[in-house]
Amino acid sequence: MISIIIPVLNEEMHIERLLQQLSELETSISYEIIVVDGGSQDQTVMIARKLAQVYQLKNTNRGAQLKYGVEKSSGEFLWFLHGDSRLGSTRNLLEQIQSALGDDGCSAGFFKLSFDSSDFFYRYLAITSNLRARYLGLIFGDQGMFTKRSCYEKIGGFEPIPLMEDWRLSRRLKQLGKFYQLPVRIITSSRRFHKGKLRTHLKMHKIKLFYLMGMSPDKLMHRYYK
Repeated sequence: MISIIIPVLNEEMHIERLLQQLSELETSISYEIIVVDGGSQDQTVMIARKLAQVYQLKNTNRGAQLKYGVEKSSGEFLWFLHGDSRLGSTRNLLEQIQSALGDDGCSAGFFKLSFDSSDFFYRYLAITSNLRARYLGLIFGDQGMFTKRSCYEKIGGFEPIPLMEDWRLSRRLKQLGKFYQLPVRIITSSRRFHKGKLRTHLKMHKIKLFYLMGMSPDKLMHRYYK
């Protein structure tokens, strides 16, 4: 079985589209869809309950949501998605994930990231993100990371932290084996850049730099939303 785990917070504008795609997967592989809500104030939970198992956590963070979702799941394989993502193709998708992770030397995989805009800036972001994941072993949440439960448990799983939970997990997974990039697009929203492309991009790099210099995820979260 493949467990699909999605942390959400106020995603009423996007979550139904993703869940609809997932619920219509044509596959012989059994799977479950688990949505962990972090305290939404909109219709996210009501929408998600139509198409997925939904759990609610109050006053929490994304790392805790992901960790809780895994604890409630039962699949041999784990696939993590963001609520504002959508899939470029659903053809034989679960079969491709299972096949990639069937290689004993593979500890995790990710999708080919793209954005919901053809603007040059977003194409540049997608290319550099894919190169970073492939050659540096850093997979972020919007790239649709998937792994084996055995690998996830071996490295201790997600930490209940507000930022960099995906960075920290992928770095530990990379120590166990190679990463596989599926030749399938995952399309993510460009909404985080709507207040200024360059300013937001530089801010994200600044957060990464502070993290590498030893700043805690809690302090990084404060800077991120400041």
